[in-house]
Amino acid sequence: MKNTTPHWIAITVLLAVIAGIGIKFIVLGNTTKGTDERTAVLLGESERRLVLEEMRGLLAATQQVVEGLSSGDMKQIDQAATAVGMQATSTMDVALKAKLPLEFKKLGFATHAAFDEIAAMARSGRDTASIQRKLADTMNNCIACHASFQIPSAIAKGETYDN
Repeated sequence: MKNTTPHWIAITVLLAVIAGIGIKFIVLGNTTKGTDERTAVLLGESERRLVLEEMRGLLAATQQVVEGLSSGDMKQIDQAATAVGMQATSTMDVALKAKLPLEFKKLGFATHAAFDEIAAMARSGRDTASIQRKLADTMNNCIACHASFQIPSAIAKGETYDN
């Protein structure tokens, strides 16, 4: 009878390493303690620019939705919200996604999905009060994310976070 215990030990160690890597990249991302109470998400400068550009796009779309709500322009609401819906996440680099902590990704994807819902509400002719309520609820994701995370500039610290 062969002794297979060393094989099982090696398999167990390998699975533990894989689980550790999974936790690091799926749950924690590339983070450290921030300069305040928030978690610092460590990104390379080009990645940082992409994430901040996406956030500015969400803010601009929010302004366009609010403007559309004020004038009852459902087409404007639909177009603005659709532009930042889930399709906007389809081109995000896998390596960048791995650096983002799970909670950051959850808030971001929920926000993009909510804009798809806002667009659908506008297309279906829902009343402006319902759309405004959905937008207000969606903004809570933005508040939660900005309260929880910061994205420091590596250049300002003379460091690099590309890894």
